[in-house]
Amino acid sequence: MKKEIPKIFFSRHKSLDVEVMTFGQMSEKLNQLKNHNPFVAHRIEFYLILIVSQKSYSHFVDFKSYELIEGSAIFVDKSQVHHFTKQLQVADGFCIIFSSLFMEKHYFLSDNLKLNRLFNYHIETPIIHQSEMGQDHFIDIANKLYDEYIFPNEFAKSEMLRTLLHILLLKAERAKEGQATSGAKIHWLEIFSSFKNSLEQEYVNTRNSKIYAAKLFVSYKFLNDVVKKLTGKTVKAFIDDFVAIEIKRYLVSTSLSVKEISYKTGFEEPANMIKFFKKNTNTTPLKFRQQQ
Repeated sequence: MKKEIPKIFFSRHKSLDVEVMTFGQMSEKLNQLKNHNPFVAHRIEFYLILIVSQKSYSHFVDFKSYELIEGSAIFVDKSQVHHFTKQLQVADGFCIIFSSLFMEKHYFLSDNLKLNRLFNYHIETPIIHQSEMGQDHFIDIANKLYDEYIFPNEFAKSEMLRTLLHILLLKAERAKEGQATSGAKIHWLEIFSSFKNSLEQEYVNTRNSKIYAAKLFVSYKFLNDVVKKLTGKTVKAFIDDFVAIEIKRYLVSTSLSVKEISYKTGFEEPANMIKFFKKNTNTTPLKFRQQQ
């Protein structure tokens, strides 16, 4: 039976937009799940942060394994394909889950403090290590988030959780900004973010670079310059890489045929998708699936 990539949505708990668990609690919850296997690839429709407080833990995001040690954090964007590993049972840390609603409605930062690099996995690695944060760290604020989450008094709990999560996100964005060496302007990052969001929604319908520039009311040259400065790729090359990743996600996370995947990713003929995939990955879809 053919199956889609499992899409896992945020389940509100205690009427909150934020959920905080220890690794032990998350491991127990994952082992009780019936609707999907969290230890194989699945697509999430919420934001996930994992912070290691002791020992080490490895997590898979979009075909890559990331090793977290004490003080490390990984930030998984909504729509990414990821999966947990059994190391979750032996490491110590915190899992923080929050919905798109939180980012869209409750993110009350000023225009000068947007999350331009965090969760922007196309130009940044999703992981931040303690060694990259100087004297700053995540563990204390994660502990405060957890303590507030389990605190029995419900008064203003939602507001306190949001405030603490804002602090954690700002710490992470500050660390990303400190690592940045490209000298990218805030306006470039905002244009790139809008382009990426548009591409996620429309890539099945069009891979035409000029159409995306027109949607953003900028010239093709300007969009091409921005994408090239931030990723080292032209707009066309970036779009091709993006589509190739989507095809990989389907190949690894579903039992859909190559023909079905070609239609789902915007190709009218399977032969065209196979040619496109081979050109951009140096392998065929079936070989890639077998290797994975």
